[in-house]
Amino acid sequence: MGTAYQDSLVHFVWFQTPNHPELIAEAGKARGRRYTGSDLPPAAFFDGFYRAPTVSELDSFGAVYNGMVEQARSRSTVLEMSLDSATTEVDSTQLSIGVHITPTDSTVNAMGSLMLVAVVYEDSVPYFSLVGGDTAYARFCARSVIGDTWGIPVALRFGTDYDTVLTAPVGNWSLSHVGAAVFVQDTSNMRVLQSVGKLRFTN
Repeated sequence: MGTAYQDSLVHFVWFQTPNHPELIAEAGKARGRRYTGSDLPPAAFFDGFYRAPTVSELDSFGAVYNGMVEQARSRSTVLEMSLDSATTEVDSTQLSIGVHITPTDSTVNAMGSLMLVAVVYEDSVPYFSLVGGDTAYARFCARSVIGDTWGIPVALRFGTDYDTVLTAPVGNWSLSHVGAAVFVQDTSNMRVLQSVGKLRFTN
């Protein structure tokens, strides 16, 4: 029915099926084309760069993915990110995300292809499953990307913190299930340098 992939260390599902147009995100389709070079759905990626290998036994997926997550966590970071609790909020018309970035390595000074990406998702979306003949739920269904499909350009310098508030109009979403993942991606090689998220904006 759909295909999932990992854009940062948060799992999203970009549904691309004519049977469930209410779950399709145009930004997801566009990002998928960037990863695959075609309209085929993307596979799993870690840190935006490492493509998950094909496994023949379903029971081995967990071990393979866990190994790739641990590998990603073991690498040193060139920046730290956090969300400002005072400016990260949602109301009936607008979603706001306050982002704080601290570069921790001078190599970021030479990176000229960085994008700050905020993916808005619903963590549980109901849909009618034709297979099961009952209501099912799509987990972490991506809805939009703030800015254009690839976010907004950002220039980072070692020794200088970066602060911004990203805003977007609220769509036809269940606000009690809306969350966001924010990450910095080097679009020259697709690597995700760091990520941070908020599971839900409201309790």
